[in-house]
Amino acid sequence: MEKTLSENQSVENFLALSNLAKKSYRTVALSVLVAISSAVLFASFVLASSFKSGIIGLQSRLGADLLVVPEGYEKGAESVLLYGEPNYFYMDRSVVDSIRKIKGVENASAQFYLTSLSESCCDFPVQIIGFDTESDFTVKKWMNNKLVPDSVVNEFLLSGSNVSVSHGSVRFFGSEHKISGRLSKSGTGMDNAIFCDMESLKNIFDDAMQKGFGFISDGDTKNKISTVLVNVSSDSSSDAVAMRIKNALPGVQVIVGEKFIKSFAERISSLLVFFYSIAILVLLTTVISLSVVFSIMINERRREFSILRVLGATRVLLSKIVFFEAAFIGCIGSLSGIMLTSLVVIPFNTLISQKLSLPFAMAGADKIIIFAVIVFILCAFSTVGSAVNGAVRISKTEPYGDVK
Repeated sequence: MEKTLSENQSVENFLALSNLAKKSYRTVALSVLVAISSAVLFASFVLASSFKSGIIGLQSRLGADLLVVPEGYEKGAESVLLYGEPNYFYMDRSVVDSIRKIKGVENASAQFYLTSLSESCCDFPVQIIGFDTESDFTVKKWMNNKLVPDSVVNEFLLSGSNVSVSHGSVRFFGSEHKISGRLSKSGTGMDNAIFCDMESLKNIFDDAMQKGFGFISDGDTKNKISTVLVNVSSDSSSDAVAMRIKNALPGVQVIVGEKFIKSFAERISSLLVFFYSIAILVLLTTVISLSVVFSIMINERRREFSILRVLGATRVLLSKIVFFEAAFIGCIGSLSGIMLTSLVVIPFNTLISQKLSLPFAMAGADKIIIFAVIVFILCAFSTVGSAVNGAVRISKTEPYGDVK
């Protein structure tokens, strides 16, 4: 009998599984505790990576060293860039020509924000942005695939990655509009915007006006613009050029891209510290709680293990039973937590981005798989580690000692 118990690997597994099944309430409770820990840890990894990707996306989407807007509309520009909220503000088109003449300016390109007064204008909340295709150095390079050849349509429209496109078209202002291409995902408000050339914007405006839609602007794309994107020459400082623009053009505000990105990076860093702190705290609490539970459980099962020793079970076998139970609970709990987080974070990542009002680009599948593996290993091994003290104690059980 002793030889059978010590050499047959299936015996220890059977005994461990039998005990877990017999104490189902305890097994479920411990698995839930591990699941909570793995869910929080996995969510922290995924969200942290997504926020970092969002900052990178914001930097690439801004694509300019400076952003020039009418004075007092810095927040409006931020709401468009970060959240994609429809907004409007205008200044004279001559501003862009004046900026091009300023020392240190390498490129300057204008954009026009079109905003309707009618709530029923569109099938979805959308910011329509007109841009100068000839001077543009930001928008067109974001296009990751072309949906319609240029020869097929008279309009040139590019949709953000979050914009719902049906059969290559979107509907707003009572008309169907063919989408020429899709923009790559950035995790910013630009994912909710429609971009088009100035001529297409003018056509959309005129068509909508004929159908009775009201606009805040008069649609004068020839004489008005909303923003100017500026690239600074390599031998100039962004701050110095920004100061020159403000001095030369009263009534405008210059947003320095580097400082703009840095401010949000700092906000996100603070948020990540909070996420990681919560995750570590939950993991430590789980390990301590499991250690206490396993110690109590060992005390309750001393008679059971003494009987097994009488039947020929070795000390190593008793330890293996404890470790197997801990490993089973750790694996089931870790997988459950990872699956729960995946079902919440991945499908609703766009909603999370909108609610947090921060740049957010969902981590890629490869990163998510890596995070899942890391969390699974970490939580499973932590659960097994919490059973070490109990396994050591039970290995000292002597035959007959606790049998009554």
